[in-house]
Amino acid sequence: MKALHRTAMTGTAIAAVAVAASGVAGQRPRGVVADCASRSEASFPGAFKNRRNLVVGPLALIGAGGTASWDRVAGGNKFPLLLRAGHRVTLELSARTRTFAGLAYGPLPQGQTSLRDAHRVVTFIACRRGGPSGSTADGRPVTFWSGGMLARSPRCVPLRVWVDAARTPRHAVIRLGMRSCG
Repeated sequence: MKALHRTAMTGTAIAAVAVAASGVAGQRPRGVVADCASRSEASFPGAFKNRRNLVVGPLALIGAGGTASWDRVAGGNKFPLLLRAGHRVTLELSARTRTFAGLAYGPLPQGQTSLRDAHRVVTFIACRRGGPSGSTADGRPVTFWSGGMLARSPRCVPLRVWVDAARTPRHAVIRLGMRSCG
């Protein structure tokens, strides 16, 4: 019985080291992937210039700038996500943030999506330059995905934004139903 217990503890320790290592700077986290094949199509004039949108490099989250509303029934808000052609961005929530918020993009169950269904990490891979994105922003091609942010209550939701091949993430905050984040 003791040998079995030691083996279980060793396995747990190895798993803990693996989890800790994934948070090391320079290591892009892995999660679900949303690519060109899973896109939606629409036009977004002024998307990268509007202060109501959260813009980080080639990424724009429509309506996530400033104070975004939090809908009690939906448990969050929809934020169409745009990514300029040829780019890759990974959105990451910390493990702590994931306890109260989730990314509702990428593969999700049909029907009402709950916080439990949402993701901690989603990588978005835009359609290639000259590819069939079917969407534009400011007259330039973008790839557009429907989705949003879910949260247990109004919250400040910090994001790590990994752009293209960057070795470290950029940081952004969505003020979901909050006037300020202290």
